[in-house]
Amino acid sequence: MKHIVFELTGEMAMWRNPYESMGAFSSIGPAPSNIAGLIGAALGLASPRSHASSGPDMEKLEKMERNGLPWPVSEELLRWEEENDFHVACRWTGGFPKRMPWNVNGHKEVRFTGDTLRIQQQVIQNPSYEVAVRITNDKTADELAHSLKNPAFRLYLGASFCPAIIRTVSLQKEIPPRNNWACVREDLGFGEVTPFFRHIVNPDKTFERLRADGYWLYSTPEQGGESRNDPFVKGYIRQEGS
Repeated sequence: MKHIVFELTGEMAMWRNPYESMGAFSSIGPAPSNIAGLIGAALGLASPRSHASSGPDMEKLEKMERNGLPWPVSEELLRWEEENDFHVACRWTGGFPKRMPWNVNGHKEVRFTGDTLRIQQQVIQNPSYEVAVRITNDKTADELAHSLKNPAFRLYLGASFCPAIIRTVSLQKEIPPRNNWACVREDLGFGEVTPFFRHIVNPDKTFERLRADGYWLYSTPEQGGESRNDPFVKGYIRQEGS
């Protein structure tokens, strides 16, 4: 078993809550599903609806869309997450977090009135993170480390106008002993939190692509986190009984 540890930075980040209708305010950091998506892009695992996808099953896509799943995740990525028992840890390393207004997010129609509302996005300025990924297969870990250094597709910090920069990719037996890795909470509480979204690896059975079980609390200079012996969280869900 190996750990892939890397720095993730950029000029700005936009980590949206997928279930927040306006989508104008960025959480401080990525959810496990965001990190999985970044890994999928690095490995070249294209979404079924992207131009890079090779021969999507249109009948299956149409069925999933009819059942309320318009943006399916790459089946290859979902298999990769489950087969490699994808676990992840992340921490904020950017000092005091700052948000800034960025552009205008088009317009939204206000229901029942016919009016429109212009939305200004609030992005994270100069975000910086340390990410650690734990997977069971050493060969796959080596391949992932190579792909993070030489990504197949462009990498973004949550949105296409937020290019990602990855630095100092390393393979380690153990992750660095930090006391400020993000930790899971069931309630919102205080501090900078990100909804704890993870990919559902059997979306064809549940007709959901994501599930949020609480919040991922990020430690910052303003708000400390909780010290955990094992900061890794399981990065995916197989939802049974649906």
